Amino acid sequence: MEELHGHHAIWRFDEETVRIGFGTGRRVPALYKALGHCSVPLAAVRDVEFDPGERKHGWRIRLRLVEGADPYAPLETAGAGGAATPLVLTGPHERELVAEYCADRITESARYARETLTGPLDLAQVARALVVGLPYQARTGEGAVSFDGDRVRLMWDGWMASTAKGQEKSREFPLSEIESLQWFPQRDFDEGFLRVVLRGVTMPEASGLENDFFTLASHGLKGSEESLLMAATVNTHIALARGDTAEEPAARAPELEAAAPAEGSDEIFAKIRELGSLHAEGLLTDSEFSSKKAELLDRL
Repeated sequence: MEELHGHHAIWRFDEETVRIGFGTGRRVPALYKALGHCSVPLAAVRDVEFDPGERKHGWRIRLRLVEGADPYAPLETAGAGGAATPLVLTGPHERELVAEYCADRITESARYARETLTGPLDLAQVARALVVGLPYQARTGEGAVSFDGDRVRLMWDGWMASTAKGQEKSREFPLSEIESLQWFPQRDFDEGFLRVVLRGVTMPEASGLENDFFTLASHGLKGSEESLLMAATVNTHIALARGDTAEEPAARAPELEAAAPAEGSDEIFAKIRELGSLHAEGLLTDSEFSSKKAELLDRL
């Protein structure tokens, strides 16, 4: 099993799975701390994006999953924007070549896993491995939201709760009645918020968040990422309850149309690792390493 160390996490991967372990330090994002760890089957990886970045900010790797497998993707594309995700790893500039090699390795392994998949891919179970275990509670300055697998409960007991919400105290929503949880990050001076959308119910717009008893507001970074994790978690359990779980391999095959890795790919990657060691020791220049690596990758 190979591994790649980043700023806030370690990715360990083989031919089938990427296992992600998050740090616990003071600078580790709240979403990562709450998750602790997660895993992704390579058969669910549609694309691997690698950005070498620059000396100051370092490199970035992003896993893009097949549609329906990433519980954070809808929260990014439904007008919310700015959503965090556990599927991103960043690291220092000096490990750029190692990160690029690992991104290439994951790309090839994901392609092979998709092409050799023999049964349907359980999308909801893939998503479930990327969210938090239950019960889970997220707290903001306005209060808290909790989920035990059966019910979502909003509580307005925080110091920033309005008088109206403070008097209401709390509301509970059975999972069977919830269409989805929406998440909106803070923008400029507006609060961010989590909103419960009920199934088959058109809810009137409240005059403001302070009177909207289907929302829990967050102010600044306090509770924002934890609320995002709550939305992803509840939406995943809704998909599981509905049975939105399976993807037929043939339905996704065109997305990853490519030849299977050529025979001897393990030997080629071994040579790339050797080149990386020689480069790290100063025996190969940057241009020599890049040229020889590109030549080897062309053989796959």
